[in-house]
Amino acid sequence: MDKLAELAASVTGYAAKTALMLVPAVPDGALGPEVCLGPDSMGLPGFLAMAHEHGGGLLYLHAAPFDPVDDEHEIAEPPRHLVQRKGQIRRIDVAFAANGIVHLWTHQADWYLEWQSIADEQSSRSASITNNEDDQFSDEEQEQIITTLLANSEFRAAKGSARQRVVRLVVPKLDDWGFWSVIRDACDRADELASQQYKQLTDRLDELADELVANPQYQQISSASARRQFAGEFLITKAEGFSAPAPVRDELHARAQHLARAKAARLP
Repeated sequence: MDKLAELAASVTGYAAKTALMLVPAVPDGALGPEVCLGPDSMGLPGFLAMAHEHGGGLLYLHAAPFDPVDDEHEIAEPPRHLVQRKGQIRRIDVAFAANGIVHLWTHQADWYLEWQSIADEQSSRSASITNNEDDQFSDEEQEQIITTLLANSEFRAAKGSARQRVVRLVVPKLDDWGFWSVIRDACDRADELASQQYKQLTDRLDELADELVANPQYQQISSASARRQFAGEFLITKAEGFSAPAPVRDELHARAQHLARAKAARLP
């Protein structure tokens, strides 16, 4: 059994063990507000525990199998080692809803990222050969799209593949050959701006931990995983809307926990 199949099986087992009703599909991201998570920000066990505590008894699962002949990313003469992955799980999505927000955990197999990379490279090469002016963005259009994306709060707060979900809603010209190069530029610029913000915030973690511990909403949260998530959302408000790198978020969470225990010990 491959890794993502094991993850899918663990979701099914967890639902059975905790009496959660398992729904074999996940909500469409365009239907409402959502929080996108992944292995870099939260492990699947932590996400499942959060679903059990806050998900209202429903857990959504979609495990997408791979078919090299019918995949949305087409490859001419695909590598044999990738074709042999047919039938394996290429992507897993797990979700639950709480407080009107869909919480989504997504993970893609490393070998499928390789497949996508080859497909993108072939598409770019084909676009270069075609060189159709109607399919290219002008410099002014590129800058306008990048500016629009950087001004979008959801794009700023998103990370990795979650940004593509936002782009599908913000930029309608998804199929234009120039699209992906513009998006790469926008993501690179967003990463650079986020890095600048968190370089400054890293020197203020003790100050921010004190402010976090004093936050009434934070004080009402009992589970460690939910507090860690709140710490990440708190950092977004301090970094002009950019999502926090996991190490910075975890360090703030740890300092806040330590500070809270120290304050509790000083109470009579």
